[in-house]
Amino acid sequence: MKTALRLTQAIVVIAAVLAQGSPVGAAEGDLAGFKSEIDRFVARLGPSTNGIVKWAGSDPYEIRVEGDALVATITNVRLSLLNEWVDRLTFDRVEIRQTRQKEGGKLVDLAILLPEEGTLDAADGTHIKITLQEARANAVIEAQSGRGRDTAIAIAKARIEHQKTGAWVSFGPLSMTSKLEVEPGGGWSGPVDFELRGIEFFFPQGPAGGAIQRFAFTGKSSGPHFEGVEKLHDALDTLQKGDQEARLGQFRPMLAGMPALFGTAESDATIEGLTVRGAGAEALVSLAKAEIASEVTGLDSDAAAIRFSVREEGLELAPTLLDEGKVPHRVVVDLQLGNLSTAALRNLLEAASQVREDGVADGGREQQQVTQQMLGAIAMLDPVFRIHEVAVDTRDVGIAVTAEARGSPLAPKGYAAGGDLVVRGFDAIPRLGLDVPLAQYLPVLKELGVEAKAPDGTPRVQFHLASAPPSWITINGNDISA
Repeated sequence: MKTALRLTQAIVVIAAVLAQGSPVGAAEGDLAGFKSEIDRFVARLGPSTNGIVKWAGSDPYEIRVEGDALVATITNVRLSLLNEWVDRLTFDRVEIRQTRQKEGGKLVDLAILLPEEGTLDAADGTHIKITLQEARANAVIEAQSGRGRDTAIAIAKARIEHQKTGAWVSFGPLSMTSKLEVEPGGGWSGPVDFELRGIEFFFPQGPAGGAIQRFAFTGKSSGPHFEGVEKLHDALDTLQKGDQEARLGQFRPMLAGMPALFGTAESDATIEGLTVRGAGAEALVSLAKAEIASEVTGLDSDAAAIRFSVREEGLELAPTLLDEGKVPHRVVVDLQLGNLSTAALRNLLEAASQVREDGVADGGREQQQVTQQMLGAIAMLDPVFRIHEVAVDTRDVGIAVTAEARGSPLAPKGYAAGGDLVVRGFDAIPRLGLDVPLAQYLPVLKELGVEAKAPDGTPRVQFHLASAPPSWITINGNDISA
């Protein structure tokens, strides 16, 4: 399954690179200029992808004019990939079509047609066959820099097959869109949407097969100053030149100012309808839905917040893998770190930028001074930690927690924490067979709890926990610090 996802990712990355980084120029039909732009694109493909994808060669380009479009047909395209399991990707034909220009030639429309077949050469010398149906990418890019403004990738159907082992994965349709939008007030936003449906896979080494109904990813970042982002892009392009140590030296001073360019950044990845089957077609694992989401807000204000959540619903495991009573059919972890002083974050990043890879401080400053500056910045953060929800539900036991903590117990002034714990099936906890901290105190803990009932009438045991000096731990008003 891991190999299948990596192969899928490789195809999408390559299509996105071609769509967003393809060369442009010569709108007047200058074929020689168009070819020169392609040559420059090929030369910068490796640096622009941090070495992940490199141009390994092709047959001579065919450049022609079709109506108002410039067309480049590139055959026998060979790309090398920085990956431990695959060395090279080969396509028999890629077509790049440059059509309309917008905003006085500043933006150009491109269409990239991917071939029906390709080959991945694995590191062990074996070949992996790729078959694509109706695979294409469309992009609007900046004529001068080649950066993508609006990209769309679509593949109707695809199949990846390891010819030696018989392992295969198929999927489709696949769609991905990404944009860089300039807003009226000078701000910017960059939404990304990716959806993959109808995934099926089989690995005889397992043996195991299965399917995923849907995998989706959505993301969006935004900020107040598009001009600042453009300057950052220019600086990052410049950093591609020179050796790694020189690039790091140029990049470190930029760290402190980067958060202010991004007001918000959020992402959400979802997988639905996962099924894994064994050799006898018996279901080993099934999952209705799982989701991972993250959100960073307020980077362009006085206080920032970071929120992260993981949710899983409908997990089922075969009894040979885990006893049914211990299977977590539902899991939720939703955490937030808020009230983070952005001024303190800038100070922290500024201090971090003073330290080279060898641990020595730049600018003639002593390492001890830099460390003190970093610790001082951390002390200024004054965060608020929230557990919006942590919940685990098995057949017989359910646990739900909400909590909030302000300040730090290392600095008792202003520190306070409190939370609520609700337990279903309290007496069944020992049967889970888990290493529960202080398990020998469970009977005492139950005595401190408050008996209650859920809306459906089932019994619950409730606990209110609090921590503040001098009573460091209280449960339902009972001080148990000792």
